Amino acid sequence: MDQLHAERSDSSHSSEHRPFISVALPTFRRPEMVCRAIDSVLQQNHCDWEMVISDDEGSEGATWSILSEHARSDRRIRVIENHRGRGQVENTNNAMLACRGHWIKVLHDDDWLTPGSLATFARLASTHPAAAFMTSTSHVVQDSGIKYRRGRQVYLYSSQQCLTDLYLAGKTRLLGIVPSTLLINSKVIQAGCLMRNYKSISWGVDQLFFLDLACQGDMVAIDDGLVFYDATNHASITASGSFRQIDQETIDLKHLTWSLLEDKRGLPDPETVVRALRVARLRSRVLHQPVIATIRDAFQILRPSVLKAANLAIRAWVRAPGAIVSLPGLAHCTSEFL
Repeated sequence: MDQLHAERSDSSHSSEHRPFISVALPTFRRPEMVCRAIDSVLQQNHCDWEMVISDDEGSEGATWSILSEHARSDRRIRVIENHRGRGQVENTNNAMLACRGHWIKVLHDDDWLTPGSLATFARLASTHPAAAFMTSTSHVVQDSGIKYRRGRQVYLYSSQQCLTDLYLAGKTRLLGIVPSTLLINSKVIQAGCLMRNYKSISWGVDQLFFLDLACQGDMVAIDDGLVFYDATNHASITASGSFRQIDQETIDLKHLTWSLLEDKRGLPDPETVVRALRVARLRSRVLHQPVIATIRDAFQILRPSVLKAANLAIRAWVRAPGAIVSLPGLAHCTSEFL
């Protein structure tokens, strides 16, 4: 009976109101974290939403009864099983494909929304109805506390501007490429743009999805934290990637992006970009990789081509398209620690 209540048939929605935003929430064996994410949606001041929770474990798991209770308490919440295939990619796709809203807000189970987040996304979606997707910065939750990111500027990137910026790791690198920051036009999902695997990529499926979305049209970039991104020490695909795997996936992603760029004039080749990224990542890696690898990466900065690539990335950081709007003050938590 619980499953029949939680996983309502599509036909039962045919005559119902279509929400402006659907929150697509994939989850797997994180009952406490997913409840935190759900609560952050319930506390939003924007009310025209539905939430679709895709449980990768299914009705036999311990989380199912908890999710079903949420569905019983609020009819805007639906809980479905993932029958597409196990894992982050297919579970996220399963949630997005079940959404009925005009826009789809992805929210992974270990992240949560800031107060007023949906209202800001909804306002900008109404202003830019033809955009393919939107993204924002996130407040990064670490074991030592929360690193807040605030800017309140909004930028509009064309498809090629976005691809070029992703290639150079420019402004989009500062924003952070995290699925939970995404608001996607439902027409893009309906057209078949879903998360996918490509070559060796498993750690970088998030970045791959951003590339695919950028090919669909304009991106609205919100330089203000609208999501709390949980980077604490817990199991995740991102946390499990080795440096060698990350570097190989970065090469594959850069080659793919290179193939999508219409104007490559003045841009460094993919290998040079990856060398520059290794230098940029050196500080975070120095204590976690062999000394010889650190020396190898440090010497890359002596290559003129790497210096040029780094300079182009810095320019991209500061030369985003002109801000199209400044956001009014938003309600933010004031505590710097969990």
